[in-house]
Amino acid sequence: MMKFLPQQIIAPKKIAQALDYSEKINGLPFDPATETHIPQGKYSTTHYGVMIPNLPAPFNFLNLITVVGQPKVNLFHNQHLIKTSAIDTANVLVGTAIGNDDYFNGYSVKNDCELASNGSYLRFGNDLLLEGKYPHFHAKREGHDFNFELNIHATDKIAHFMRMPFGMYDHWALLCQYEGHLEYQGKKTQIQGLCTYEYARGIDIPLYMKYFTYQILNIDETTQVLLVEVLGPFNLVLQQRVYVRSINDHGAIYSKDFKLTVQSFEPERKITPNGLSMRLPRTFSWQVSDDQGQAVIAIEANSNQDFKYGMTGGYAGSYQYSGTFRGKTITGTGYIEYLDIRK
Repeated sequence: MMKFLPQQIIAPKKIAQALDYSEKINGLPFDPATETHIPQGKYSTTHYGVMIPNLPAPFNFLNLITVVGQPKVNLFHNQHLIKTSAIDTANVLVGTAIGNDDYFNGYSVKNDCELASNGSYLRFGNDLLLEGKYPHFHAKREGHDFNFELNIHATDKIAHFMRMPFGMYDHWALLCQYEGHLEYQGKKTQIQGLCTYEYARGIDIPLYMKYFTYQILNIDETTQVLLVEVLGPFNLVLQQRVYVRSINDHGAIYSKDFKLTVQSFEPERKITPNGLSMRLPRTFSWQVSDDQGQAVIAIEANSNQDFKYGMTGGYAGSYQYSGTFRGKTITGTGYIEYLDIRK
């Protein structure tokens, strides 16, 4: 970070809430009538995703990250994939720790994809099928070195990451249960647990972000913790939150005493296909407290060094962690998305 810049700038709460009122609607049950359409009308970009942490080795994690229509957000844009137009360009990351070569690809929406207008059927070439309507979804990949088939059952527990005025940008994640199998080089591994099903839509405007991380921990068979930190120009804090929810509880969001510290980075900077330079974390820690100042969660983390490019314009991977959650010792494999173009 440039030395003359403050470590962080925190905008007054009223201004922050005027730009993003997602905090006000968190804790409400998911509305089954919520739209999950592909780009249409004023919306030029949509995102569908499934994220699974805490998988057994050698997989560690699985993410299915799809973007339909290239966003103007510099951090999330993949200019090198555009062959016709931005709105005709989709990209898919099928990320896991194994070394498959075909995990990230771009597509022409018109020529390579089959996308139902309401988002209930999404086929991206021969690489990914994501289909279904709330609360039941199905994900499948076949014909590759790495394949899978998953049945996903959504709860009504939803984390709203952002809700901007006039519908400019919405982004949310449902807490889900899944079961199915992974297949690598012909060998099947049965899996089950908690995951997220995510959707976002945005209009064609630039959002100026310099740093973004999103992390997922499955604390136990029913409880999930999400961390989001977003910084803009001059290290302006756009969001610092930890979301806690469970199968039987809508949970809460926490920001008091939020602190995420990277102790060490990978030795070499990564240069993305779009020419962005960023450092990826090797060891880090984070924590947050409730409104009374009592610790909610605190962890120490070590990257598994399995970052894959394609989390839009950045990287996703996993890490081993240990720490405490509401006073109890926890360990596991967390999921991390990370983008940082600060100097």
